[in-house]
Amino acid sequence: MSYNYLEKLLRPYIKSFNDTEKIIADHFIKLGHDVVNKTLSNLADDTGLSEATIFKFVKKIGFDGFPNFKISVASNFQNIEERKNELTVFSDISKEDSSYAIAQKLVYSNKLALDNLIGSLDEERINQALNLIYDSQTIHFFGQGASSVIALDSYHKFLRTRFLCNYISDYHMQLSYATKLGPNDCVFLFSHSGETNETIEVARILRNNQVNIIVLTGNHHTDLVKLSSISFVVDSEESAFQSETLTSRILYLTIIDILYVALMYHDEAKNKDSLEKIRKALAVTKKGGTKR
Repeated sequence: MSYNYLEKLLRPYIKSFNDTEKIIADHFIKLGHDVVNKTLSNLADDTGLSEATIFKFVKKIGFDGFPNFKISVASNFQNIEERKNELTVFSDISKEDSSYAIAQKLVYSNKLALDNLIGSLDEERINQALNLIYDSQTIHFFGQGASSVIALDSYHKFLRTRFLCNYISDYHMQLSYATKLGPNDCVFLFSHSGETNETIEVARILRNNQVNIIVLTGNHHTDLVKLSSISFVVDSEESAFQSETLTSRILYLTIIDILYVALMYHDEAKNKDSLEKIRKALAVTKKGGTKR
């Protein structure tokens, strides 16, 4: 099974493609690695479009010409099993790179991941998630392993809102607590693989109790997504190869930031009051702070 580099490459541009460009994009994705064996003439025959149109498409997605495009495709397609054995998910980084070269490539990779996120975000989905939160009395954040760390960070952020918030790291306690929740609760579940048995089991209990579930994951086709009320699926290079939330954690936290900021402005007066109370309570911890 091969990782389709072309899907990742084209994703940021999808919303800007016209009907003709969508035909080319779909054909490229269908071809996968085989596109490197095609000439402009072959592609023109396949799609019924002109060579000039296909050339303009390649330029639009950032390449100087068709040969450069094919070189990029050839160098980025690898077998999934090979990629799983690599030291990192960053396919363009090698042990010969200097520390500064690694820094540059990592920053660029994160920027590309965020650009891809912008292309995949759906305003209707964001609004649906916000409506679930607006109608809730308490917001809860659960995850396992590395996803639990993201859940904790999200909990720490949402504490500033007017809502009561809760975070539990222990799986047994999550199961127990889930039995006490109901329609007035909203639970964020984090699982990069989407296949974590513990998180799926928590989701089943929550679904049986008619709890609103917002899932953040890196996998579209899982029971966890099916059990959710709303799901945000982030696509990153590591999503195809590894279970670690390395670059993806930036995407999850960005989605949380989006929901948090929108939420703060929805009921601005109450949220501002909540934030000021927290700042006042924390003032005692700062040097020169006034004790209450």
